[in-house]
Amino acid sequence: YPSQNALVAVARGLKDQNPEVREASVIGSAPYQLEHRWALVSPLLKDSDSMVRHTATSNLVRDYNTLDDEQKAQIEQPVAELITFLETQESEKFQLLFADVLRWHNEWEKAETIYVELVQSHGNNAQVWLSYADNFRAQTKDQEAVAVLDRGIEQVPNNAALHYSKSLTLVRLEEKKQAAQEIEVAANLAKDNSYYWYLNGVLQEELDIDKSTKSFEKAYLISGSPEQLYAVCDIYVRYGNEKTDDCLTELGKVAPDYVIEQLKEKRVSSSS
Repeated sequence: YPSQNALVAVARGLKDQNPEVREASVIGSAPYQLEHRWALVSPLLKDSDSMVRHTATSNLVRDYNTLDDEQKAQIEQPVAELITFLETQESEKFQLLFADVLRWHNEWEKAETIYVELVQSHGNNAQVWLSYADNFRAQTKDQEAVAVLDRGIEQVPNNAALHYSKSLTLVRLEEKKQAAQEIEVAANLAKDNSYYWYLNGVLQEELDIDKSTKSFEKAYLISGSPEQLYAVCDIYVRYGNEKTDDCLTELGKVAPDYVIEQLKEKRVSSSS
């Protein structure tokens, strides 16, 4: 889990003599923001061990479109080396990574060829469908992405991530009612995913305020995070819920006074 101590451990591990420890540390850096990951991981693009180089490259290339020109120039050769390596690998894991690397590198047509093969041979793997849909999303082809996700849901029913991805795609298409239906399915399938319940609260607000409120409450009950307690208080304030004062008192234990004042102002403006 990302923390100051974990960051220190990752930084140390990246300099370890054992290549497996270095590779594990690259994987361990995944939760951190790109600017920190680049500083930590990019020196390993020239590591003496090929698997460390490949792992470092796949870690960074997924953010290819947010790299600056200098960073892109630095990663091109490692990406070419990684693609050459992955082309010769036959396992599902490496073939999926191969397609993903091509997608991250904006080689969408080449990636699609591999995704098409993967959905035929490994259609029971939800991640294959998610990545295939992302290949269309990267090209802003959201209708095609929805069609892929629908096929994926047929093949792998009751997979929360597929419904979540479909919901986000429908939001981009401004199909808000359908998006709300899909995120509700995702939240019910992944019962303990507080983020899905939070998004359900957001998307249900225009359709069903009671359902929205209960979703925010459930998200907070699962996570206990101040951010999700704020979301509960916010919807209480704006719709005059009888538990508003209790919620603000609870939030006041973890949030600065000005946050509470801003919420109280919403109550005044919404009731006026």
